[in-house]
Amino acid sequence: MSGNLRDTVRLVVISLTLSVACNFQYGFSSTYMNTPVDQFKAYLNESFIRRGHVLSEGTYDLVWNLIANIWFVGFFIGIWLSPLLNDRFGRKVGFISMNAVSLIASVLRFVGIVVYSPECLFVGRLLASISVAVTYQSLILFLQECSPTRFRGALTFTSEISYAVMALLGMFLGMDAIFGRHLHYLLGFAVIPCALSLIVLFPMHETPKFLYIVRGDKKGASESITYYHGKSADVAHVLHEISLEAEQESSAGDSSLREIFATPHLRKAVFLSCLALQNTVALWSLLLSSTDFLKHAKLNTDIAEWSSTGMALAYVIGTVLGSTCVEKYGRRIMLLTFSSANTGFLFLYVVFAALQPYLDVLQYGCLVCFLAYGFTYGFGVGPITWFLSSELVPQRHRSLVQSVCYAINTIMVIISTFTILPLFEVIDAYAFLALYVIPSVISIVVLFFQLPETKGREIHEIVAELKGKIRCETNDIN
Repeated sequence: MSGNLRDTVRLVVISLTLSVACNFQYGFSSTYMNTPVDQFKAYLNESFIRRGHVLSEGTYDLVWNLIANIWFVGFFIGIWLSPLLNDRFGRKVGFISMNAVSLIASVLRFVGIVVYSPECLFVGRLLASISVAVTYQSLILFLQECSPTRFRGALTFTSEISYAVMALLGMFLGMDAIFGRHLHYLLGFAVIPCALSLIVLFPMHETPKFLYIVRGDKKGASESITYYHGKSADVAHVLHEISLEAEQESSAGDSSLREIFATPHLRKAVFLSCLALQNTVALWSLLLSSTDFLKHAKLNTDIAEWSSTGMALAYVIGTVLGSTCVEKYGRRIMLLTFSSANTGFLFLYVVFAALQPYLDVLQYGCLVCFLAYGFTYGFGVGPITWFLSSELVPQRHRSLVQSVCYAINTIMVIISTFTILPLFEVIDAYAFLALYVIPSVISIVVLFFQLPETKGREIHEIVAELKGKIRCETNDIN
């Protein structure tokens, strides 16, 4: 094996290791409540009976929604911890410290099941979401700042691949035939990968861009480049490109919300990133409730469960195939093409669900739409939208811009996940039109006219293009 190939394989292995260290908790927590719904209901009922109370249907719905949706509240809190940890103390410190919290959260969830304490389950889910919000941003920063430019997109795809696999694992393990009937096995299992995820992070180096730009540690940055890029890397060239990115900044010090929203090219980067992330909003409702949506379309319960797992599998396949194409076709064309297809399948789901009472076979059309949604989301929507903000701004602003974009996206997700089930009861599948299809269509149209291509380009080149476009727009107005 040649030196270059060996270094590339090693970097892929490191990227996958980092990705799994974050995304086991993220993916597993997104889906482990989807398939064993009846078992969680029995668990909550038993928990309250042991205290001398009987849960009414309304009270059960309230408790269930609190436990399920506290995830998004915790995630929103964690988003704003990320700049503090990742910018002030480093990407590695943020990653390791929050993975330790993630391990504690997993233990609490397991204890909550064993001793019939929904409070422990609630707190564990809250802590897990806070920790994941930080580690996910740490991961994206790692993958963006440690990858050679020519591999940056493909290696960042490892995040979405690992998330998709772990989401599938959570859904699969939650099925009745596996651990679904034994919740203590389901949540106890999660403790082991969380412990391993913490251990593997300690040997990792800090990112070269953080070391060079923030700490001014040229020697440490050189060692980091060699660690991630391999011994065949042109360290001097990589350091030169990093220095060009640093020189592009007009001021030093920490980034701030005021500076981001007062600076035209940073403000535009936030705007475009938020529009791209709008296309991810529907995924959360499907990961949490796809089984219910398919049962509403009159699919048999067993088929609905397996179809939800099939959607997660299609998502995995899409991410793997997408990773082989992103450096060939580029971010822009893949994002626009697959976001359009993704939205189209949600629209078809609405059509099939509306016509199903008149033509029963269309229940399987709903199933196919969810499978196709999972595939197209994995191929070109989710992987690209989550790292897009990191490719549109310089290093000094990267973490805070991420936090702003993810916070706005999380607000949209909270609104939709709390709204979708009540709205579904009132207007059926038409709820998808209002919450997902129409907003996505608007975002795709704007992105078509405004989004630059970032494939194979250094960050300072992308930022320069954004600045140039803004100057042209300003001159046209004047």
